[in-house]
Amino acid sequence: MKLLEAIPISRGISKETLTYFTAANVSAGSIVKVPLRKKTVPAIVLSLQEVSEAKSSIKDSPYSIKKIKEMKSFELVSPKFIEAAKEMADYLATTTGSALNSVIPKSILLNADKLKTEIKFHERPRVHEKFVLQADDEERYANYRSFIREEFAKGLSIFFCLPTIQDIKKTYEILSKGIEQYSFILHGGLSKKEISENWANVLSEAHPVLVIATGSFLSIPRDDIGAIILDKENSSAYKNRTRPYLDVRKFSEILSEKLKIKLILGDLLLRTETIWRRGQGEFIELSPLKFRSLSTAKQEIVDMKKLKGGKEAAPFKIISDELERLAKTTQENNENMFIFVARRGLSPTTLCNDCGNIVLCSLCKAPTVLHRSNKENFFLCHRCGERHGALEKCANCGGWNLTALGIGMEKVCEELSGKFPEARIFKIDSDNSPTRKIACQTIKKFYESPGGILLGTEMALLYLSEKIASAAVVSIDSFFSLPDFRINEKVMNILLKTRSFAAKNFLIQTRDSSQKIIEYAVKGNLAEFYRDEINDRKALKYPPFSIPIKITTFGEKKKVADEMDKLEKYLDPYPVLIFPAFTPYAKGKYGMHGLIKIPRDDWIDRTLLDRIRNLPPHFNINVDPESFL
Repeated sequence: MKLLEAIPISRGISKETLTYFTAANVSAGSIVKVPLRKKTVPAIVLSLQEVSEAKSSIKDSPYSIKKIKEMKSFELVSPKFIEAAKEMADYLATTTGSALNSVIPKSILLNADKLKTEIKFHERPRVHEKFVLQADDEERYANYRSFIREEFAKGLSIFFCLPTIQDIKKTYEILSKGIEQYSFILHGGLSKKEISENWANVLSEAHPVLVIATGSFLSIPRDDIGAIILDKENSSAYKNRTRPYLDVRKFSEILSEKLKIKLILGDLLLRTETIWRRGQGEFIELSPLKFRSLSTAKQEIVDMKKLKGGKEAAPFKIISDELERLAKTTQENNENMFIFVARRGLSPTTLCNDCGNIVLCSLCKAPTVLHRSNKENFFLCHRCGERHGALEKCANCGGWNLTALGIGMEKVCEELSGKFPEARIFKIDSDNSPTRKIACQTIKKFYESPGGILLGTEMALLYLSEKIASAAVVSIDSFFSLPDFRINEKVMNILLKTRSFAAKNFLIQTRDSSQKIIEYAVKGNLAEFYRDEINDRKALKYPPFSIPIKITTFGEKKKVADEMDKLEKYLDPYPVLIFPAFTPYAKGKYGMHGLIKIPRDDWIDRTLLDRIRNLPPHFNINVDPESFL
């Protein structure tokens, strides 16, 4: 009889390892299925020890050790992968099992014993290097194609990581040409059968392969992978939205170092942190970074506060004269046009003119958005989904004098339909395109419709694949009101991506022409944008100069306040900034954040890590969050 120590692969388990009795012979690194509470979960074997040698540890065990009656074990990941998961777990202040749960697909984890694929792990002489590539899509992908063929010639495979399914679809069409038989895709949108078949095909192919996949498939145990290419590096989709909030970018960096392979981060606009780290010598340029983004389109900024001739106090308009003329020209020439709209619905904000309060959701207190359905208006909360009629009084003062403010997609659509009744107008946002299939059908119809106008939120940028005659931004100003330290980078990214699709004309409407970011985007001036951004972050000790740790809890308001007071004392002498969540209520519960900024070189701080790990489970830990809101 042996004593087996294993890491449970599951969220919500506070124990780092669990111990069981077994009579089976299994090797360290194998996957086994073990009983846990009233269910069975997969676990990775760390070690085995004869019971006779472990009497003292059995005697001192705080819980009754269970016996595994029937065991099937199979190899799935390399020891180096487990090492990377352990390091990632420390970085996230979570358990190794929780980290592994984020980077091993559940369909593979639960069915890997049925794949019947022999896995061999060999140590290969390789060099760990980290590269960055900042350029437009065409230049980046030309570099990637050359790099992939060079690695193939060396007998090495490539893992090409992307944040979304749609990115994978577009990238496969570009990179697989000429090497189709050695190119494979893996993502959560495939069926379990397709995932299993592709996984098995990748492992059984003798020739080097190109795997184009999302981050959860980094666990594929092919030992000839020579490089991880992580494109669209600026995408927030790389950061998981549920515990333990694993960031695929960080895990790719740790894994590439453990495996001693190359890592390439690429994008049209790299994250500010990444460019700064390149300046510190942490990354090498794969090719000289492009800090001037060029465009062949005629570009224009329209100040919506000014009338013709530069006079101030222009009346509020949704569609400027310049945008109307541009839309008319594209219609006459049977050319297509894309118009970016920041928000869904009719108006993102409704204000009471009597007391000045904003109409909020009655459940989560987030600002409600005015929508229209069958010619009837209603308020919808985009956070919790609460819906109620628009014919209501102000909850604060009981007044009826409510005014809708801001520009939403439905309002833009109404304006364009009135001015161009013959135009075919398409819409892509989470209301009009709730599934990827519908969004793909919409984009296909748009490209096939001469004179078509596509209205889209940020979601639409994922589905655009070909150049369009004209592109315009009808509203972007609302983003600047968000107190988020990454918001400038987000806006710059949106503007550059929208501009990249414009073949002839690019126009931005704004009521805040003083924003330097708008001018930087039109001129493609990435260098000045980076200088401003890094100086602001340095002054406020934001990333990359710190690793922020956000600790959140929800509940009854007074109890939450008391809990945060206790947290502040518990973490002393580490300073904690306590503040309410930007949307203070979620599902009727009040939320507060505690924020700790650790100097970048000081994380991982073992003393602080131990304290955070010992916090009760109602505290939500997010290391290096995308937002402080």
